[in-house]
Amino acid sequence: MKGKDLRKDLKERKIIKVPVKHEIDGTHNRPENLEKAYRELQEALGEEWVSNDINITVAYARDQSVVPMNHPHIVALPGSTEDVVAVMKIANRYLIDVTPYGTGLNTLGMTIPPYGGILCDLRRMDRILEIDEENMYCTIGPGVTFAQLQTETLKRGLRLINPSTSANASVVSNIMMGNISTLANKYGVGLDHIIGYKIVLPEGRVMVCGPQAYGADNAHLPGPGPDVRAFIRGSLGTMGIITEMTIRLYPEPRHLKLTVPVSDTEKWEHIAPALKAISQRNIVVENAYFQNTYMGIFLAETNAESAKLIPMFPRHYVVPVTGGYSQEETEIKCRVCEEDILAVAPEFEFMDWEVVEDISEGRILGVDKFTKFFRESVRVQRVKGSFFVGFGLDHLEYLPEINREMMRAMTSQVGTDDNVISADLIATYFQPYDMGRLGFIEFDIFIDQSNPEDSLRTISGTLAAMAASFRKGSGVCFGIWPLLEGAGPLHDLIGLIFPQAGTYVDTYRTMKMIYDPNNVCLRRFEYDTLRMKKAAL
Repeated sequence: MKGKDLRKDLKERKIIKVPVKHEIDGTHNRPENLEKAYRELQEALGEEWVSNDINITVAYARDQSVVPMNHPHIVALPGSTEDVVAVMKIANRYLIDVTPYGTGLNTLGMTIPPYGGILCDLRRMDRILEIDEENMYCTIGPGVTFAQLQTETLKRGLRLINPSTSANASVVSNIMMGNISTLANKYGVGLDHIIGYKIVLPEGRVMVCGPQAYGADNAHLPGPGPDVRAFIRGSLGTMGIITEMTIRLYPEPRHLKLTVPVSDTEKWEHIAPALKAISQRNIVVENAYFQNTYMGIFLAETNAESAKLIPMFPRHYVVPVTGGYSQEETEIKCRVCEEDILAVAPEFEFMDWEVVEDISEGRILGVDKFTKFFRESVRVQRVKGSFFVGFGLDHLEYLPEINREMMRAMTSQVGTDDNVISADLIATYFQPYDMGRLGFIEFDIFIDQSNPEDSLRTISGTLAAMAASFRKGSGVCFGIWPLLEGAGPLHDLIGLIFPQAGTYVDTYRTMKMIYDPNNVCLRRFEYDTLRMKKAAL
């Protein structure tokens, strides 16, 4: 490198640069205001909990999603509700955007700040404030993880509803995102488990929702007056920052048994009746459907091993888990469950447990751990790396047809060969909710992140599959629609595809503009144009 300017050479070859300005002629995040805000944040929180060092901000510039990296200007770690109030008041004073951050383990780019500003990392607020064993609830801070809380509740014979996320994900953040419970046959999604919470609104005011709002115990029902707990439903952090949350806990049965109904056919019509029959009988603790593709993901350590393992399993799996106070009760429920399935779906057979154990012997997740892992732990490892998800909510019996259309759309988009789509690339998952009245479909496409072509094909194929599900009438659940506010043609199409959802998004927009007049909390769309300046979730 003799005779070369090393600094100049590095600058020329650097692909990802930190932008000096995130928007042209913006009113937010001006350099002179950022400097003032930085000094005041250090004074309010302590110098050790506020930083604008690029070596710190780079850790918050990306996540598991395909959203491009973008640095915050400042990272702040509040340790209390009062600290969060200080952050929001300083942000309003100087028009600095604030992005709430639990543990950053989302796959939607929600914690990547499109315009910079303050990244409000809540991991210091990681205390379990209360576990009430008798009334089965707990109160936690936003930094408490599922592994931390599940460990403590299981010691008391209770448990959380199992989330479809990582063990070190924030419980509060995941519930705010909707929390798709992996096997939640009875219990619904995460938002259904909220008893109450304390939230710092965008301007820095504190609001308490639930029974504690009027001095009652958390075991009581909310009231009198309107129940405003749903204030955060679908807001995904855009309406303020949760600093405490009280959620429901559930008893853990003393005995559990997993039966294994399988079907080795390409037909799908028999799956929904089987799921619905055992859901409405109300003897199963958990209930779901998986393709054999998931079995390879569960049990294999590499892609190559996964590809070899998948053909060893039948195509369709229903996963009913029975539980009771005694072994005899659990066994009886298991037999009744099998009879219910065969009565409506004789295509199913029941896999011999010794065969399952033999197949899984020595694998990364043996069958002896499967039930406990899936009910008490969290998302399985994914040997193919990242993944892109399509999902929807509809009547349970409509899901097979929706799935068929999604697969057809995917194949049309990405192309095909003799195998249509490689078995380790795509997987379908059905989840009955509300005792089988509704069903959730998840359409997972696994991405090789080292292959840009694979990533682009996967993303475009999944979007095509999602469009197909919309055409069949499936709805996107868990409040995802507010994210489309201001997203140009996507927002304009909402009213055409889902008229009621369009009204919901318009109502959300009005609430956002009232509660966050300076548009600093998780800013996405602009109030004057009602459009996004940047294409960002």
